Amino acid sequence: MNFGTISPKLYIWKNSRLYIATKQNTFRKYTLAWSQILVSIQGYIHLRMSDGSEVKTKSCLIKAGTVVNEECIDIKSAVVAIYYINPISQDYWALESHMLQASAGVSFNHPEENDLVSTLHSILTNSPTVSTAFAVFRDVLIPPSLRGLVIKEYDSRILATLQSIKQNASKKCSVKQYADDVYLSESRLKKLFKEEIGIPLTKYRLQCRLSVGVTLLAAGYSVTDAAYHSGFSSTAHFSTCFSDMIGVQPSTPFLKPPFLTSFIDQDVLNELVPNKVCQSG
Repeated sequence: MNFGTISPKLYIWKNSRLYIATKQNTFRKYTLAWSQILVSIQGYIHLRMSDGSEVKTKSCLIKAGTVVNEECIDIKSAVVAIYYINPISQDYWALESHMLQASAGVSFNHPEENDLVSTLHSILTNSPTVSTAFAVFRDVLIPPSLRGLVIKEYDSRILATLQSIKQNASKKCSVKQYADDVYLSESRLKKLFKEEIGIPLTKYRLQCRLSVGVTLLAAGYSVTDAAYHSGFSSTAHFSTCFSDMIGVQPSTPFLKPPFLTSFIDQDVLNELVPNKVCQSG
């Protein structure tokens, strides 16, 4: 399929987001802050297995905290969609239990792979509203047999910390403050957080701030305003973190048509940018 006349799509929901590309890309080496599932809508993803062999697939699940690069996950011959999984949902664990393991933190072959590819094609070409896109994508992402499963029980203190980080993403709360709120020492909270979520608390907090920044940019804010409202000390710090974790400079117009068409859930807009007008459904 020729994607030349179609812009990439970015759907932002309250606890997750979906990016559908229209051209090939590559992985820079970095550590995932959120679990992701990659789906190739054209071409194949090439994975390096634990034994050194290679396998090609249309879908790849990656756990938060996994270090990725082109040597272990090669997407340069694929056009991929990336779904960022809600960190405290059962989605990652449900999918992992029904996919094949390639290496530590990396699985492949979604149980409904063909339907997933077809659904993403449809979303890309038809540009449904944000609510419709979520419904149709979720319906195929988590097959009926995997819904309602509880595979991992999260520590209630970590759940409370995650909620607090999200609510205060743009504020300068210290790790000690988060620890005090759940009656833990700083060292104990840091250790427990890494065990439960897969990444350090500070890295997760930075990713939450960047998520706010991405949403603000997509909603029409300038880089300066997005940096300020997402809690960064300066535009330079925001730009550096943005580039390191997303791969491009935020000053580029990639978050706006024709480079990208964004759809933001109304609940997200109400929380972050209540006075801005943006596409939603």
